[in-house]
Amino acid sequence: MSYKLFIVDDHPVFRAGLKTILMEESDFTIIGEAQSGLEAIDKLRTITPDIVVMDISMPGKDGIEVTKEIKKDYPLIKILLLTMHSDEAFLKEGLEAGAQGYVLKRAVDTELVTAIRMVLNNEHYIYPTLVPYLYKSKEDGVQTQDTNEVHLSQRETEVLKLIALGYTLKEIGEELFLSPKTVETYKSRIMEKIGATKRSGLVKYAIKHKLISDE
Repeated sequence: MSYKLFIVDDHPVFRAGLKTILMEESDFTIIGEAQSGLEAIDKLRTITPDIVVMDISMPGKDGIEVTKEIKKDYPLIKILLLTMHSDEAFLKEGLEAGAQGYVLKRAVDTELVTAIRMVLNNEHYIYPTLVPYLYKSKEDGVQTQDTNEVHLSQRETEVLKLIALGYTLKEIGEELFLSPKTVETYKSRIMEKIGATKRSGLVKYAIKHKLISDE
């Protein structure tokens, strides 16, 4: 199966770098690009990508505004936002606008392909260091990770269970048909979500939530 991608960024050099990374994937086809939000909206009238990879900070309409318009008119198109800034407000606005993924530009060389594949698989991808922002207390501004509020996707739950059972990253990858690098990304996201700093924390969480037996 081949996936159709559309790139939106106002910096030609950065767009070229994205294309270089993405064209290495045999099942990715770049069907178009735009250097502004308005140009993106105009081109989407004639093409239908599976996913739009889009910068947030652009002249005219920014990526969040464009995301809202795309999701309103083309709800089946998935959107992955890129940004230079690890900003809580941008993250929440982007997700509320309908984006399914949020990646820092400094990490595109290592995280972009994983993020795109997760979004295409109907999952959300948030760059791991930004996950705590989603659990930040509204009352006092202190970052908290109340396990009662944690939501793990089905895939994250599967990875967590296998980690708790003692599987290596390679073995988990073979079991779930994922690369070890992708499994490591899942592990990092899970640890961020539940507030664990060691593997033992993952095991305790899995036992507490009855993912594995404590016997």
